Amino acid sequence: MRKINKFFTILALVLILASMGLSVVRAERSVGPKVYVFYFEGRAINEGLASAVLSALERAESENALLVLILDTPGGELAATEKIIRAFLNSKVPVVGFVYPKGAAAWSAGTLILISCHIAAMAPGTMIGAAQPITYGAEGFQPLNYSKIINPVVEMAETVSRERGRNQTAARLFVQRNLTLNDEEALKSNVIDLVAENVGDLLMKVDGMEVKVAGEVVKINTKGFTIEKYEWSISDILSNALADPLLANLLLMLGFYILLLSLITGHYPIVAVGLLLFILGLMGLGFSINTISTLLIIVGVVLVVIEMVTPGFGIIGTTGIIMLALGFLLLPIYLPQTWFVSPEFFFRFIVAGILVIVAGSAFFAFALYKVIKAKKAKPVIWSIIGAKGRALDDLGPGKEGFVMVEGEYWMAFSDEEIKAGEEIVVIGKVGPKLKVKKVSRK
Repeated sequence: MRKINKFFTILALVLILASMGLSVVRAERSVGPKVYVFYFEGRAINEGLASAVLSALERAESENALLVLILDTPGGELAATEKIIRAFLNSKVPVVGFVYPKGAAAWSAGTLILISCHIAAMAPGTMIGAAQPITYGAEGFQPLNYSKIINPVVEMAETVSRERGRNQTAARLFVQRNLTLNDEEALKSNVIDLVAENVGDLLMKVDGMEVKVAGEVVKINTKGFTIEKYEWSISDILSNALADPLLANLLLMLGFYILLLSLITGHYPIVAVGLLLFILGLMGLGFSINTISTLLIIVGVVLVVIEMVTPGFGIIGTTGIIMLALGFLLLPIYLPQTWFVSPEFFFRFIVAGILVIVAGSAFFAFALYKVIKAKKAKPVIWSIIGAKGRALDDLGPGKEGFVMVEGEYWMAFSDEEIKAGEEIVVIGKVGPKLKVKKVSRK
């Protein structure tokens, strides 16, 4: 009996110690009460939107704030979606995905982003699903059934769901069978964590929740929360616009034809404009913003150097400045994980680039102002009539000789007698000869 009591005593101590150990592991830190809210607002998911989401995530991480995504999207590009999901899986703060308002839907790629969030929520009357990849061609939108494309997307959806403790079967069916669910069905199927009426209700319900973030347990604290909407920067707006397939195709075709025609006709300075449009059009083909901004900076530097070593100021230099400005503007403010440089170096690089662009733009703007001012100035017509000089030879009717006027030798003639050395004034010009007269003495 004593041995049994001793056994249970030791077991109780072990359980107490284990619970103490678990209490140490749980809630290593808290996040909040500040909340950043990012609105998709019906936008398609592309490289530009992905860049904006990553910027919002970085800002939330820097301020230890909760990031809430208001999802209302028809879907979008797979590469951009993978970039967002990868960032969420390595996030340092919790990310809450919320399909809102009533009637909104997070279709296709939006569903994959929702299930990758640490907390997934939907408002009443919202929908998710239909995540089978599609392609757009001459026949319009067509579903993709190639296993080489479908299987990796299925694996990604299942892996993300397993990581977040959600329904892997539903995640697979979203891709394979275009499964669609409303808010009640998604909650019952363990695809989402909760249903909320609005953002305020959502923040009240997630208060106190503990989630695993970057290998540690984090507690969400939204008591007395403050909400700040993420405002899109000029870079975000520009990159999102350039990633639009319609605009990208237009820029690509226009740039290509300008390049072709300028090379055929020999108008080589116009090649710079074609290059600018062509590079900007590459954004819609899936090229990353990093690649586009790097190309713009490199080509811009080359064009500015060409302008500096050739006479005049024209379209080459102007296009180079525009490329440099757009290149530095499109550079992401967050440090890409594939760049093996320190954040300090990257920040200094951005600052130095901006200073160079500002200084170079100011110089070329001043030069352009001078050129325009010179072209608009009234022409000054030089005339030798009225200029004074002196006779080097004797002049008179039928007798020509040389005179010195404004430091130059001229052949001259006169209707009156002029002795060598006397002061003369020009009263006319016939061909290369000057007609002069004697300066009268008062």
